[in-house]
Amino acid sequence: MSYKKKCHNDFSKEKIYIKDPLDLKLKLQRLIQDGPQNLQIVSDFDQTISSFSYNGLNSMATFSIFRMSELSPPTFRENMTALYNYYQPFEKDQSIKLEEKHRLMTEWYHKVSDEFKHAQFSLELSEKILNNSNIGIRYLFDKFFEECCKLELPFSIISGGLDMILQSILQSFHSINDYKQLTIKSNQMVYDENGIMDKLEMKVTATSKYQILAESNQKFRDNTLLLGDLPSDFYMTSLLNLKNQVSIGFISEDHIEFLNDHLKVFDITILGDGTFLIPLIILMKCNGEQLSEELLQLFAQEQYNELRDLF
Repeated sequence: MSYKKKCHNDFSKEKIYIKDPLDLKLKLQRLIQDGPQNLQIVSDFDQTISSFSYNGLNSMATFSIFRMSELSPPTFRENMTALYNYYQPFEKDQSIKLEEKHRLMTEWYHKVSDEFKHAQFSLELSEKILNNSNIGIRYLFDKFFEECCKLELPFSIISGGLDMILQSILQSFHSINDYKQLTIKSNQMVYDENGIMDKLEMKVTATSKYQILAESNQKFRDNTLLLGDLPSDFYMTSLLNLKNQVSIGFISEDHIEFLNDHLKVFDITILGDGTFLIPLIILMKCNGEQLSEELLQLFAQEQYNELRDLF
């Protein structure tokens, strides 16, 4: 499957919240002192690497490009929309206990898997749906990803989305086959010998991410830069006993009622259709690189005053 658009957002103003400035300063000092050889990246994909909006419309999650595409069968679209409207509020609701939320997310994903199986998407149609979708990538993610590739950083993407979709999007920025340190854990689109999707293997939900890395055979470094858009993403590394972690959470203004849930867990919360400026600057400072004039000008803006003082 090939993604030909390579779409990313322009820079947009973002508001920055820091949970504990002194604690973050100490974390950043250690991360920079230890250098890139002791750093790894752990990230969600949908609405973390991908943006909240694109072309003035909501940017689609990987499942949503099928749910919302006019190329998808009408019955599939209707059923998927009904499932989304019922289950998605549970995913956002932080008052639901983990066990109950996990039950609901698993139930949702099983029903979604059945819908994909019945729709029998061809590989050709799937590619066409992807290339006709409105999915954008956050501004400066391409440079961040290139920097990670150059430094050969371990980069784990733990996503409740669709594997071939996110792989195709990443491939448009860099040859992921050449990035040996990239690990993608997601839900698998399985096509038969005739190029028809005969099943969707649901392996990752929003509430099971914390188990994925713990059950892997990966070796983990001392320092982690973690990125997500849901408070549950913060716990992707919770079973790893990491020595030092800087966590960044994205949240859209449409979901500002959940802002306090982000502020409780993430070291840095980015409100608005945020960019990868902060992750990129952290990465470059960790590698001892000089910031470009473009990055210096962007980072000199008022909303970054408190964060600048912590480096």
